[in-house]
Amino acid sequence: MWINIVAALAGAALALAIGALVGRSRGSREGATNPSAIGFAGAAVLGFFALFTGFAIAGSWQQLNTARQHTYEESRALTEVYWSARLLPGPDRPVVQQRVRDYTHQVITDEWEQMGRGHGSAATWAAADRIRTSVDAVRSQSASELAAKADVLRSLTDVYARRNARLADIRAQVPALVLGGLVVGAVFVLATPPVVGLTATGRNLVLMGFVGASVAFAVSLVFQLSGPFDGAVRVEPTAFELALARYDQIDSGGLG
Repeated sequence: MWINIVAALAGAALALAIGALVGRSRGSREGATNPSAIGFAGAAVLGFFALFTGFAIAGSWQQLNTARQHTYEESRALTEVYWSARLLPGPDRPVVQQRVRDYTHQVITDEWEQMGRGHGSAATWAAADRIRTSVDAVRSQSASELAAKADVLRSLTDVYARRNARLADIRAQVPALVLGGLVVGAVFVLATPPVVGLTATGRNLVLMGFVGASVAFAVSLVFQLSGPFDGAVRVEPTAFELALARYDQIDSGGLG
């Protein structure tokens, strides 16, 4: 959040500088600007900025929620694998369940940090493959064991699908064109008042400072929301932490 505060202060300083420089022009001092032109220009610039800001924030928030939903879907699939593994043959059951735990820990500790840098973890992929290898090695004898193995494999396939969706979310960001338009729009918003006649009086400069801080905060917030797994507002590995708690509950017999 401190990044947003610094951005707001920088925006206020920029607005004050623009207001102080342009507001000393002869046109600004004499008010030699057509009122109709002022209204039209102001509405056009504010509309442009509002459009890009609203689009960027709405898109970023939707991406954030989608990425969070994918983590919970993967978590539920992992829990189904762990649950179904209860009915595997005795020697295989603890192996499969421990590897599910190992994978979950790997996602929380190693891969989450890597996702913040823009990519997944090869070690976590290997941990997922070890689960599949251990399930493939199960030698089922009874009908219930065969059914349990089939259930585990079906849920594990779902884990892979949800994992791929989560990793795809890493690159789900606001388009560069929109971010560029947002920055340009912010500059236009700050420059418009002094250009159309706002004089560099103390009261007007304070007002410009407020506007600059607000605009810069909005821009920095969009940039912070742009990546679902990095920035001040991001998806946390809460879903996988809940999965670990659920594993313990299953092991303790608390099946409700």
